[in-house]
Amino acid sequence: MENTVQERTKQLLNSNNELKAKQEKIQIQNNDLISSEEELQQLNEELSSSNDQLFSQKEELVSTISRLKEMQLQLIESEKMATVGILTSGIAHEINNPLNFIQGGKTALELYIYDNLNKHKKDISPFIKMIDEGIERATKIINGLNRFNSSSEDYNENCDIEAIIENCLLMLQNAIIYNIDVQKEYTENCPNINGNEGELHQVFLNIINNAIQAMEGKGTITIRTLVINEEVVTKISDTGAGISEEDIAKITDPFFTTKAPGKGTGLGMSISNSIIKEHGGNLKFSSEIGKGTTVVVSLKQISKKTN
Repeated sequence: MENTVQERTKQLLNSNNELKAKQEKIQIQNNDLISSEEELQQLNEELSSSNDQLFSQKEELVSTISRLKEMQLQLIESEKMATVGILTSGIAHEINNPLNFIQGGKTALELYIYDNLNKHKKDISPFIKMIDEGIERATKIINGLNRFNSSSEDYNENCDIEAIIENCLLMLQNAIIYNIDVQKEYTENCPNINGNEGELHQVFLNIINNAIQAMEGKGTITIRTLVINEEVVTKISDTGAGISEEDIAKITDPFFTTKAPGKGTGLGMSISNSIIKEHGGNLKFSSEIGKGTTVVVSLKQISKKTN
């Protein structure tokens, strides 16, 4: 009986020791599990941080690529304008020489006719006038090209906004076909502004050309100049298709265009906006679908008009 109790006690002690050993083992495993869980959580946090960094770097990369693309197209546009400037300046120079010959020949012919064929003077005068008109129009085009292609980097040139607009209209006269009516409402004694004449030609040429394209060959362009709060304000309105409110808010964004693919780079208004800002002015747009668009150019730095 006593041996049975001792054996039973011994068995219980052995079982208890085994249980403690198992508990200790479980505790060790549990501690290892907790440690692994903490390591896993730390790895997750590190991974999350790495993902955030990668996302941030991706956004920066996308933004950088977009800026580089914009700069590339702006450089292409600048190079194109420079090339056009060199080309047109050369053409203007080459045309100017034969014009001088025509003018000299016309004057000599006119003197000869009046001296020797005086009785035909009345009949010949209209033809002489036609030659004069042709020479005058060609001279104006050449002068307009030379002023448009001004390569000056100075922003203190004395700029006549109305004369710049007239030059732009002259250069776009082939695009302004018979069904487009241009109405001009210039303010009396509009003051000049200090700026860069070549760049301002680029701005107004772009705005007027956009108005022509928006009307698809038929409609009215109205150009008004005003003086408001010591600013020269130019309003150019067209009766074209108009632009939606959503699109008008993005019109100066780089690469945004409402034109069909291949018809525009989406940089015209972006560059124009930059030029006007560099002049200390601002560019505003308003539009209504089916009625047309108005572009308002406000320029500061007024100077007295020179004659």
